[in-house]
Order: sequence, then structure tokens, then C-alpha cells
Amino acid sequence: MKKIIFLISLIALINILWANPEVILEKANTAYQNQDYQTALDNFLKLYNEGYENADLLYNIGNCYYRVGQLGNSILYLKKALKLDSTHKKAKRSLEFVLTMTKDKQKLDSDDVISQYINNIIASISLNNLAIFILIIVAMIIITIHLVIHNYSSKDRTVPYFFVTVLIILLIPAIITSGYKLKKIHSHNEAVLITDAAIGYSGPSSEFIRVFTIHEGMILTIEKIQDGWALVQLSNGIGGWIKLDTLSRI
Repeated sequence: MKKIIFLISLIALINILWANPEVILEKANTAYQNQDYQTALDNFLKLYNEGYENADLLYNIGNCYYRVGQLGNSILYLKKALKLDSTHKKAKRSLEFVLTMTKDKQKLDSDDVISQYINNIIASISLNNLAIFILIIVAMIIITIHLVIHNYSSKDRTVPYFFVTVLIILLIPAIITSGYKLKKIHSHNEAVLITDAAIGYSGPSSEFIRVFTIHEGMILTIEKIQDGWALVQLSNGIGGWIKLDTLSRI
């Protein structure tokens, strides 16, 4: 009886250690350092599937997928990492590199210089930093208004009112940018082709006219879903219907 209890306790302890995220992470990192990329990927995915999600983990998964030759999934998880943290420099560099390896050459940045400049500015600011900035600005506005009401006469309020106006001018774009980034995080209309290739048709069936052929790793936007087909738009503006099971949402 004692032996049975000991074995049960030992098995339970092993399961606890095996399920410990730090143990799994260490196994994944060790496997990656030993160039056993499939084992590293399996362990990183185990953490992800158990609910652990951060930009570094997603970056590691994307990196491992590239190492095992799955470009579509590599791009998918690198995009997920940047969706969660647009300031993740390693994920951005890796994504730019992996995109050069796909058959359908793609660019991470827009050809429009102004749009690219604006997107780079937005991407360089994390959502957490924006939230802190907004809280500070709101606090300063409240404090200033309180001081104006209690310590300034009606004739001496020009300077504090000007200061509040400047703060509001700073607050508005910060709120708009935060809303944009939140919408992008919670949006699931962007996807990546994870199969070798897919044919785009003019309608939701292979009986329609062929519009385009795309290959693994293509990033596209889902506009509509119908009967197992997805109406997608490519980065060049061309649209068409492809099978839904060829895609994975970012």
C-alpha cells in the first residue's frame, strides 16, 4: 500500500513539474539552443495552448516555425507578436526577413511615405505607454482646473486655461491612437495563408472564374465568410474567394 501511495505521489509530482511553465520554457529554450527546433516548437506551443500569451513567446513560436520550414505559420505568429506588442523589434526584423522568403514578395511597410511614417510612429508607442500618458494628462488637467477654481481670480486664469488647452490638444491624439491600437488588437479580419498555395475565384466556389493564385505566407484581409469560403483582399487591392481552411487568422 505504501509503495502504491509513493508511486502515485511521484507521478503527481512529475505531472506538476511537467506542467510548470518555467520547466516547459526551460526545455524549449534548451532544445532551441541544441538546434532541436521541433521540440522547442512543441514546448512553446504547449505554453501558448495553456493560455500563456506574450509577444516574446509568440516571437519564439514564429522563429521556430521558420526553422522547421513552415513560412506561413512563422509569419502568422510573428504578426501575432507585433499585434500584441507593436514595439517588438526582434519580431519586426524577423517578419521582414521571412517575408523575403515567400514566393509572393511582400512588404511590411506601405509604399506611401506619409502612411508609412504615421504607421511607424504609431507602432513605436506601446499601448501601456499610451495609457500611462493619458492618465498623466488627465490628472494634470484635473489638478489644473482645481487650482484655477480655488486659487485664481477670473482675471488671472489666462495662463492656466492656455495650459489646459495644450493638455487637451495632446490628449485627443493619444486617445485616438489608443482606440486605433485597441481596435487592431481585437480585430480578427487579418489572416495568413498557411497552405502551399490557394486559388482565388470570383465567387464562393471553384466553379467561378479564377482571379489569382497566392502562395504560403501571403497576408490578406478577410472581408466576408460564406459556406466555407472567405472573400479576401490582397495588399495590392485585388479581391477574390478562397477556401477558409487555407487561412489562419492573426
